[in-house]
Amino acid sequence: MPAADVTFPDMNDFAYFAAVVRYGGFSAAGRMLGLPKSKLSRHISTLEERLGVRLIERTVHRFRVTEIGQSLYVYCENMLREVDRAAKAVSEANGEPQGPIRISVPTGLLEGALGGMLPEFLIRNPKVQLQILATDQRVDIINDRLDLAVRAQLAEETDSELTMRVLSKVDLILVANKELAKTLPRRCGIECLADVPTVSFTGAMAEWKDTDVWEFKGPDGTPYRHEHRPRMSCRSVPAILEAVHAGVGVGLLPDHVCAEGIREGSLVHLLPDYQMSQATIYLVFTASRGLPTAVRALVDFLVEQFRNFRPTTQASEAQTLPAAGSLPIADISQHRPRQGLQRQS
Repeated sequence: MPAADVTFPDMNDFAYFAAVVRYGGFSAAGRMLGLPKSKLSRHISTLEERLGVRLIERTVHRFRVTEIGQSLYVYCENMLREVDRAAKAVSEANGEPQGPIRISVPTGLLEGALGGMLPEFLIRNPKVQLQILATDQRVDIINDRLDLAVRAQLAEETDSELTMRVLSKVDLILVANKELAKTLPRRCGIECLADVPTVSFTGAMAEWKDTDVWEFKGPDGTPYRHEHRPRMSCRSVPAILEAVHAGVGVGLLPDHVCAEGIREGSLVHLLPDYQMSQATIYLVFTASRGLPTAVRALVDFLVEQFRNFRPTTQASEAQTLPAAGSLPIADISQHRPRQGLQRQS
């Protein structure tokens, strides 16, 4: 085909359209892009005329993306993501990691383990820039145009469109501040939890729930579940930790998060002989092949760091409330459980 007969669409129109949808209107997109609202409107109109469809319904008081517009928006975001990758691939032709990496991290991890790891990665890779989104909300890797997301969940997730790499399994422990712990019997089993106030870490809330369930195993392997009504539910680990320190209630938290408080004596590890749940920390990204060099370097770095990451509470006997004490487990299991405490068969 002669070169004169080849025509290409203006890719900027697709980028402008994606921005208008992403930011929820022409004015907001114009502020983010540094362009006048009228110019953006002309580009969208040109794109609609070229495609022969209505992408956005707009009046003086209304802005609505049509169904076909929503479908096109997904393709536009994927296109922009691939453009970013292509640019990174070209800039990384010499093989040295460089360029920006966009990553989301839960606030608790950023203030803890990851907060100490990421500066070392930047020192090792001086041409890389990290753009970190600290959030406890679930992010959309594609629509939010992220390279990586770190997630911490009580249950591992699966998604056919994403690649997931487990970084670590974290033990959860039951903790209370020392004042609340003093109100509990020195020698106790799970029956101690029946009337104790609790605070609870929650996953992404699809709906509001008044109760939560903790599952764990006794020293003899007997499974238990404790259904309770938390005085406070939150997706932020630091917020739950602060509530525990304040004495609002007993909390089930990652052991390394509680380590300092236990060593200092401000927190007490309850029921240490009982095996609680585990949380999974993992990386999420869109593809395992074709990752930009910088992103691949960060993935490999985090895998290496978490392989050597072995958090421990280092709790002494003085900060530990024994489970069951001198009573045989068989005797405790014969006690009549109070409301909320269930021994599973």
